[in-house]
Amino acid sequence: MPSWLKNTLALFSVPAGKPDLIAAQITAFTRQLPLLYFVLLANTLFVAATHIHVAPAWLALYIPALLTVLCIIRIWSWARLPRRELDHEASVARLQSTVLMVAGFGAAFTVWGLTLYPYGDAYQKLHVAYYMSITLIACILCLMHVRAAALLLTITVLVPFSLFFLTRGEPVMTAIAANVIIVGLAVMFVVFTHYRDFARMVEQRTELRRRQEEAEQLSRENLRLANSDSLTGLPNRRCFFTSIAHHLSAASATGETMAVGLVDLDGFKAVNDLYGHTVGDQLLIDASKRLMAHPGWNASFARLGGDEFGVILRGASHQAEIENFGREICTLLRQPYLLPNVTAEISASIGFAAYPMAGDTVERLIENADYALYQAKQKASGTAVVFNTDHALDIKKLNQIDQLLRNADLDREMTVVYQPIVNLESGRTVSAEALARWHSPVLGDVAPAQFIKAAERSDLINRLTVLLYRKALADMKSWPKSVGLSFNLSARDVASQDTILHLAAITLKSGIDPRRIEFEVTETAVMADFDQALSALTRLRSIGLRIGLDDFGTGYSSLGYVHRLPLDKVKIDIQFISDIADNRTARSIVKSVIDLARNLGFASLAEGVETEEQARIIHAMGCGFAQGYFFGRPMPGADLGRLAAGDSLSINSA
Repeated sequence: MPSWLKNTLALFSVPAGKPDLIAAQITAFTRQLPLLYFVLLANTLFVAATHIHVAPAWLALYIPALLTVLCIIRIWSWARLPRRELDHEASVARLQSTVLMVAGFGAAFTVWGLTLYPYGDAYQKLHVAYYMSITLIACILCLMHVRAAALLLTITVLVPFSLFFLTRGEPVMTAIAANVIIVGLAVMFVVFTHYRDFARMVEQRTELRRRQEEAEQLSRENLRLANSDSLTGLPNRRCFFTSIAHHLSAASATGETMAVGLVDLDGFKAVNDLYGHTVGDQLLIDASKRLMAHPGWNASFARLGGDEFGVILRGASHQAEIENFGREICTLLRQPYLLPNVTAEISASIGFAAYPMAGDTVERLIENADYALYQAKQKASGTAVVFNTDHALDIKKLNQIDQLLRNADLDREMTVVYQPIVNLESGRTVSAEALARWHSPVLGDVAPAQFIKAAERSDLINRLTVLLYRKALADMKSWPKSVGLSFNLSARDVASQDTILHLAAITLKSGIDPRRIEFEVTETAVMADFDQALSALTRLRSIGLRIGLDDFGTGYSSLGYVHRLPLDKVKIDIQFISDIADNRTARSIVKSVIDLARNLGFASLAEGVETEEQARIIHAMGCGFAQGYFFGRPMPGADLGRLAAGDSLSINSA
């Protein structure tokens, strides 16, 4: 089919491929329909009235009556339309029928008018011509939103009207026909222009709506991304805090109970570092799926970052219920993870803070849940702890200590005592571990675990470390040169490049042989940021300082990392030594650690030795060094010097 013919036919068809335009045409035509039929019927009745006495009854009365009934039926049909929704196909069918109906009505009224024309005098004939022309123009304007109907009506009425009056041979009627043709064409130009603008407006409105929908969808997606974790699909930290605030508001209004929990995957970092981020990410995904699939509790979970998750537990009113839920989560997360090329096993620690007992704000609940999590990890990995009144007293005490520590005269109030470290083979004191002591003018003697914890929470720990190290070096100058010093570094010390450089500079400036000094770090401090820890310890080792790994076996370091550290000694934790005489498992663990240290070229040291029997057992296992109350309690530096210069303690008779 030629394109010109296709374009011509398109003028007389309904644009079925444009649903929005069809809907707009239906709406517009529905509003203009009453006006169209009012003009048509009113003008028709006026013409019929002027011819009722000059034309036959069937022409002046019955046909107009029939046409009027048909118009009323059509009006009634459209009047029902707003009360029911039409789909696109029904709307297209409605408009197509309208186009055909317009052509039919146009032809019927045209035939009726031209048939009525011969009756009556000149005025009545002129009335017919005027009726047909003015009614045509009015109806075209009412159909301007349905171009096909307007064009078809124009052709159906204007062509026979023009031919009829142009061929009458009457100059006036010829002039009227010419006028109607000109006006009709002008009106059609207006219709075409209006329809083009109308269609363009609908198209622009459709495009605008589409863009708005895209923008809304993008906004929803951005909101989802802003509130969800991209790896696991769980809500993220931001969403978690918002949810807590929402549930707090609801709980405040309804009296409902709730608890906020923080979950930490113990051992995840070792898996992630040993097997790579791909395996680590898959473990996090699997852990998240387990949490989301956990049945039986009104709980929601979020990933807060790294290996930390959050949980909001609603409806739990008793501590026992919360603890039971926590144990179930710990058990769930403790199950083996079948990952690509490896099966990993980790555990989880959880800290809970219940509303309203443990706080009534988001910040307070999170802070107390974090403290409970810390207690869970200190207590034993893989457990759940609910914040209680004892914890609240501990925090209050810790905050008091923190404030007093910030305002303390540290140089005057802080002292260092030393616990002997003995060579089990010779029985001589070969070194001493420096232990901090604080006598507060307000609180008196404060337990090291309390003020060290407070210092680690603030920026004081690095300053305190440097101060205590200076004091220890000063005491060390009075000791025999065969006696060394063991000094503890916190995780914050290891993470601070400035502190490491400061300690190295102090050592070199002191004039003491760096080989007499050993810095102890815990597995937790090392694994918090292994690369930084490796860099810091290597720098210390480079000037001759020795490195010891404290609490070996209680953390989550792997052999893949231990052998990379510049270690000289591993320290066996007191929990394995305390019942070594009666516990076969403890003896097996200690023996394994001693053998491991020997194979890796490290010395081994047992801490917490309190009896001669314990000393004999570890010595028989091949442990090289030990410390504990059996060898001596912490003492001032001067007493340590005198002890080291005295007689040796023989345990070889074991």
